Amino acid sequence: MSTESLPLMKQKEENLTVWGKIEPHLELILAVISGALILSAWILDQSGLETWSVSLYITAFVIGGFFKAKEGIEESIADRELNVEMLMVFAAVGSGIIGYWTEGAILIFIFAVSGALETYTMNRSHKEISALMDIQPQQALRIHNGVEETVHVSELGIGDIIRIKPGERVPADAEIVSGETTIDQAAITGESIPVEKQYGDEIYAGTVNVKGSITAKITKHASETLFQKIINLVQSAQSEKSPSQQFIERLKANM
Repeated sequence: MSTESLPLMKQKEENLTVWGKIEPHLELILAVISGALILSAWILDQSGLETWSVSLYITAFVIGGFFKAKEGIEESIADRELNVEMLMVFAAVGSGIIGYWTEGAILIFIFAVSGALETYTMNRSHKEISALMDIQPQQALRIHNGVEETVHVSELGIGDIIRIKPGERVPADAEIVSGETTIDQAAITGESIPVEKQYGDEIYAGTVNVKGSITAKITKHASETLFQKIINLVQSAQSEKSPSQQFIERLKANM
């Protein structure tokens, strides 16, 4: 590889890094730009520069309504029916056609901001779920016929004996059969102080074994742990439709 290509590769990597930072907020950025264009167009309109004003309004329509129009078209094709996104776009375009450019542009702006905030909230929730899933270990040290072997947590069965060393996370819900330790259960219960654990006590997947080496017997499959149930509940809550969306869909069904 020539040394002349190194600066170009570095520049491309920097550009990708910058784009990676901008992309999650792109919808909000375009909504803000759309708002600025609408304000500029209104000022020009008040100054009597109607042609320039209409040009800026149209630009604001395109920039602010791009994401929602794209989403509306894709969903309309998939569901074979108009959705609220398309209805809002038609209403805004109709306002412009009959000369109410300001009203139509403001409608697009409000819709763009609400969509950007919704996207931001969903992205943040996805990151939180990903962070939760990263907490759960993927491997465990199973003891079989006196021999320790590293296995994937999905291979653990109820009754299997595992060893958990200090500093490791508990791979699955289990019951301590030997050893004493303290467990940091903040990921599950929110407790800031580690809890003392000894023979017969239950420990949960995703918690941290703070100091003592222990052996434990698996009591639940990896897919049925308390930690996994928390993740499933969060994902289920995300997929549920809001009351306003349910109302709109009921209204459309009755039309």
